[in-house]
Amino acid sequence: MDILAQLNYIFTVRERILEGLGISLLIAFVAVVIGFVIGILLAMVKIAPKTNIVIKIFDKIADIYIAVIRGTPMLVQLLIMYGVILVSLKQSDTNLLVPIISFGVNSGAYMAEIIRSGINSVDKGQMEAGRSLGMSWVGTMMRIVIPQAIKVVIPTIFNEIIILVKETSVVAYILLRVNGRQVWDLLGIAEKLGLAVPGAYMALIFTVAILYLIIVLLLTLIQKLIEKGLKKNEK
Repeated sequence: MDILAQLNYIFTVRERILEGLGISLLIAFVAVVIGFVIGILLAMVKIAPKTNIVIKIFDKIADIYIAVIRGTPMLVQLLIMYGVILVSLKQSDTNLLVPIISFGVNSGAYMAEIIRSGINSVDKGQMEAGRSLGMSWVGTMMRIVIPQAIKVVIPTIFNEIIILVKETSVVAYILLRVNGRQVWDLLGIAEKLGLAVPGAYMALIFTVAILYLIIVLLLTLIQKLIEKGLKKNEK
């Protein structure tokens, strides 16, 4: 196939490519929310004073969780979730929760370390001020310390989001269904269409690369706008 024929083919299958893009983005951004919540909880456990056995146990569990997730590849985690841990969800008519939970769990470990570093950068006097006003440790952390920490680590959080969006390409290794119908993520649909029409395979892969690049550039722009807005508010 010549270049024009390849471009024409991509145009004719654009709706399927956009559907795959939508599925990839849905998985990525819901997983980011899950990861962010897990990250905050884990960071609070890591920062909390180890005054009783319960906190110490949770701290050890958090250490193991972070070490395992950060020490194994995302693809391996996804396949374990798909084939072992989330088998009941895998067999559902709509099984998008499998990759969403898998990526959320993965992101949580990285978010935890990012948020923990942000909390450590906040002046310890902020916690003391909150406690002196009668607020609980958790209340002070959630209302005073963490909001300040998030401002500090916004660039790093966006880097994690960008990495997560790109890593969704490994979803192509598992079978996805929505309402009983098989669907594909962005790379998965490109692979399927490329196998059906080998002459357009590389054109489809380049299309996937361009779409991921556009998403990353948009996220980078959003990051810069948020940072700019925060700097104005500080002034």
